[in-house]
Amino acid sequence: MSTKINISRNGLSLIGPFAFEKCNKTEILDLSFNNLSKLYSKSFYGMIKLSILDLSRNQIGQMESDVLSDLNLLSTLNLGNNYLRYLGRDIFKDLVELQSLNLGLNQIESIEKFTFKNLRKLGKIILKNNNLKSLEPLFFNLSSFYFLDISSNQIKFVHNDTFNLLSRLSTILISFNQISELNSETFKGAVNLEKLDISFNRIQKIDSNFSNKFPNLRELAFSENNLSFIEPGLFNGFVKLESLNLYKCNIKAIDLSSLSNLKLLQLANNQIKFFSQNLSLLTDLILSYNQLSNLSYPLITSKNSNLVMLGLSFCQLKYVDFDLFRNFFNLRSLGIAGTLFILSNDTFSGFKNLKHVNVLKNDVDRFKFIYPNISFVGF
Repeated sequence: MSTKINISRNGLSLIGPFAFEKCNKTEILDLSFNNLSKLYSKSFYGMIKLSILDLSRNQIGQMESDVLSDLNLLSTLNLGNNYLRYLGRDIFKDLVELQSLNLGLNQIESIEKFTFKNLRKLGKIILKNNNLKSLEPLFFNLSSFYFLDISSNQIKFVHNDTFNLLSRLSTILISFNQISELNSETFKGAVNLEKLDISFNRIQKIDSNFSNKFPNLRELAFSENNLSFIEPGLFNGFVKLESLNLYKCNIKAIDLSSLSNLKLLQLANNQIKFFSQNLSLLTDLILSYNQLSNLSYPLITSKNSNLVMLGLSFCQLKYVDFDLFRNFFNLRSLGIAGTLFILSNDTFSGFKNLKHVNVLKNDVDRFKFIYPNISFVGF
């Protein structure tokens, strides 16, 4: 008997009880892209060595509570792209070896409180693109839990105890929801969080102590939220932060002076008029579509700049000293379209490693002819 069975794309609409009774050596079962609508008890009876089960892209809306009870060695379960609306507390209880669970792209509205309890090897849960309206305490005794994707739901409220005692959790993706407030207890317990994406929500209030709760955070995305209300120093508690995305957040002023480890900073499409941060490790800085009028900043004037990408398009710059940029040995990408000064034919002469430049459309052909080794994109 083969260790892998592939019945993907076979128009399968039903799995009867004991259908795989003799498949006691099978380790991988692929049932994706079929027409299954309900999973019955004993459907997988006998598959005592099954490690990977792919049920994605079916029409599964119902699962009998003990349908997975015979799969004690299952480590990966993919139920993505189905019609599930509800998860009962016993559906996964026997999956003691489960490490990865994909429930994305269903219609899940409700999950019973102890559905994931005691799955001590479960590290990754994907619940993106469902219909959850709140995030309640669901994750109990998950000592290996490190990754949660719950983006693209309808979540308005995150309970303060949802992440309690989840010290291994390093990634939370909760973008494209309807969260309006982050208090000092939101995400409490996720003390080793390294990546948080809360972009595309409706944030209107952030507690002033929020950044002090996550000393190990390295990547933070807040784009497409209205942060016009924030105090300039709100992010200064994220002392290990390396990547910060604040695209289109209506920010007028910001202080990032304590973020000495920052390497990537996205600040495009805000209302910033003055930016004077000396962030010496930055490799990517995007300031496009702001109201900046000059570049007399320590970061820009430093001859030891690490900048690889610099975006300044559609600011209100009247003058740029390109001799400074020519000293940036690492600079490979430069956005300079839509500024208030004219680019001459020798503007890009002398750049050692420049490969990509954004300019206005009517400048593209001219510069392509003069600098064939540089790629020019028009805006």
